[in-house]
Order: sequence, then C-alpha cells, then structure tokens
Amino acid sequence: MPDPLEERRLLVVGASSGIGASLVRRAAGRGARVAAAARRVDALAEVVGSADGGVGSGAVVPMDVRDEGSVARGVAAAADALGGLDAVVYTAAVSPLVGVPAATAGDWHEVLATNVVGCALVIAAAAPHLRASDGRVVVLSSKAVRRPFPGLGVYATSKVALDGLLGAVRVELPWLRVTRVVVGNTHGTDFSTSWDPEAFGAALSRWADEGVLGSAHTMAPDEVADVLLDVLASPVHVDDLAVVEDPVPPGPTPGPDGGPAPADGTGTGSGAPAGGR
Repeated sequence: MPDPLEERRLLVVGASSGIGASLVRRAAGRGARVAAAARRVDALAEVVGSADGGVGSGAVVPMDVRDEGSVARGVAAAADALGGLDAVVYTAAVSPLVGVPAATAGDWHEVLATNVVGCALVIAAAAPHLRASDGRVVVLSSKAVRRPFPGLGVYATSKVALDGLLGAVRVELPWLRVTRVVVGNTHGTDFSTSWDPEAFGAALSRWADEGVLGSAHTMAPDEVADVLLDVLASPVHVDDLAVVEDPVPPGPTPGPDGGPAPADGTGTGSGAPAGGR
C-alpha cells in the first residue's frame, strides 16, 4: 500500500532546526515533497541536503516570518516549487529568558511577531493554495499554556495568543483543517541557545523545585516529528493533540547541560521549550 504522504506537498516553517528540521527529513524519507522555510538559509540547505534523496528532495525557502513581504514571497515560492500546497506546518518560535516584570517592549514585539503574527501571516498567504487542495495547517503550541514556566511569561503569553488565533482561523476559514499540537519537554533544538548559561541553570533549578517541568524525561525532535507525520497522513481531521514526555515523577534538579525544560519545538540539548526557526 502506498504511503499517504508520498508526493504530498508540504511547507514547513521554522525548518532550520529542532522539530521543524526533523519533520523535513522524515517527511522526505516517506516520499513527501517538502519546502523548508526559515531565516537561516545555510542551515536550511544542510537540512534539505541531509534529507532522504539529497538536495533534490526539497526546496529551500528563505522566509522571515516577522516580515509580511518575506512571508508572501516565501509561501509563493514554496507553492511554485512544489506545484501547490497540501499542508503547512508552523514550528517557528522564539523566547528570551525573561519574565513579565523584566520584559521590555522589544521583547514583547519580537516574541509576538514570531510566535503569533508570523503564524497568522503564513496562514493567510497559504490559504488560497490550501483551499485549492483541501489542505490542512498544523501549528505547534506548548504545554506552557497549561502552566507557564517562571521566567518565560512572555513566551507563555504568546502561546495563549496563538491558541486564540487558531480559534479565530477555524471560525473565519471553516473549510480549513487546523490542528493544534501541544508539545512537551523536547531536547536537541535551538530554542535556548541565546540564554545566559548561569541564568538558565538557575531557571532549571526553580522549575524543578516548583514541579513545573513535570518530568525528568524529554522527547527527541524525531519523536515529535513522527507524530506530526501521523497527523498529516490521517484521512480524518485531527483537531487538538498533545505530545508530551513520559509522566514520571521528576528526578534530581537538572543542570544547564542536561535535563528537561518547557517546550513546543526549538530547545537545546537541555530540553528547553521548542519550535524550529
């Protein structure tokens, strides 16, 4: 029986690292035609080049989701390269290690522009292509919407706003299949690479002490990507889904070089929140 993902035309936004990069590789391995979009073109080229089938297995699409023109050009380029779009997966997310009291207007603008506004722009630009194919959108949310991590209040707020955006899209584009995927603690991504190591270590200790982490275990990007592929291959609509780490009691307080942290697609080897960029 042929794989339902074979020849499926997929745009992954936030594909230069983390879950987004894993999704590109694994989707290509199942025969999908993939356009990988992000700001870091060199990283995208590496991701596409390492996918099954090599460079010819996917398209590199420069896209800055904070720029409306860049989004429009990127979506159009992806649709042109693939001959249309059957699905869009939005994994892009950023966060400074800063809570609400210390956050600046610049922090708020940067996080909301990437995590919320960028998603809205991508969906709006892709909508005509998805209407033509009876396509779907999959967007990564975070378990931080359930219980914010101290010191990541700006990020958690953006994910709550993202959930609101998806609710509005479902009402205003009722023909579009929209799937929200809540992602738990994920390691092996780039989400926290810009954080000060000492501040990150202190934050991890606090999260563990307060029981916010929920588990000493983390997931690999490939594990999450495989679940996303199941959603994309499903013959029926998947509305909301949660992909979280094993629910075991938290272990000893993790250090900044190993252990869990919140998630949605982009963290580091220490398991911070997640989502490719």
